[in-house]
Amino acid sequence: MVVILTGVGVILLAAAVSVGGFLLISRYVPERWLVADADAAGALYASIGMVYAILIAIAAIAVWEPHSDADAATSREAADLVEIRQLSQQLPAADRPAIQKLVTAYTASVVSEEWPDLRDNRSGNPHSDALFQQLRDAVGKVNPVSNQEQSAYGLVLGRVSDAADARRTRISAADEGMPPLLWPVLIVTSMVTVGFLYLFGLDRTFPNGIMMATVGGMIALVLFVIYQIEYPFSRGLAIDVEAFHTALQQFGGP
Repeated sequence: MVVILTGVGVILLAAAVSVGGFLLISRYVPERWLVADADAAGALYASIGMVYAILIAIAAIAVWEPHSDADAATSREAADLVEIRQLSQQLPAADRPAIQKLVTAYTASVVSEEWPDLRDNRSGNPHSDALFQQLRDAVGKVNPVSNQEQSAYGLVLGRVSDAADARRTRISAADEGMPPLLWPVLIVTSMVTVGFLYLFGLDRTFPNGIMMATVGGMIALVLFVIYQIEYPFSRGLAIDVEAFHTALQQFGGP
């Protein structure tokens, strides 16, 4: 709800600034300084709009790909943990309790400790990392004897390896935001896109004011969404921890 209200406020503010600029320009800038050839200006504005659209597309791809990868890695890692715990039932009886306990402890640590770090610091949690390493070590020490145990052990090893890959992807994506230079470029081109409309010499009418407000508000909306999705585990469109929480519930945890 806070993100929605903030977004509405940003859009309304941008729309008001856009209309305010239009009113000031139309009132105080001499007509001879404004565009005389509407057709040429329209063609030029179309080129500006195309360049701006390309920049927005680049920005959207830059923030969406890490977000999508992190989301998929989160679901995959949680699913691997569930499979590891279930497959551990077929491992030697002496090794089962330690592995199951570590799987549950690691999952609980991700929910309660690592997710806040991903959100606030955009980094993994040392305790969660240590628990996962302990899990890998415990699995590595298993000595299966029967054919069933050997088969289950091979599957567990594969799942642990997959979970490790998913964890690395999740942690590395936490701090993967927009390239630093792209934000200033987007802001400047947004101002140019709105400001160029002022040069058309439009009359100070209500429909023209609505048009200016719409353009400013829509541009602000696009930038606001990109900002909120920039970091996969932070801000308004962050990936939640539900996959790990569901896994923990299946283990009988809180």
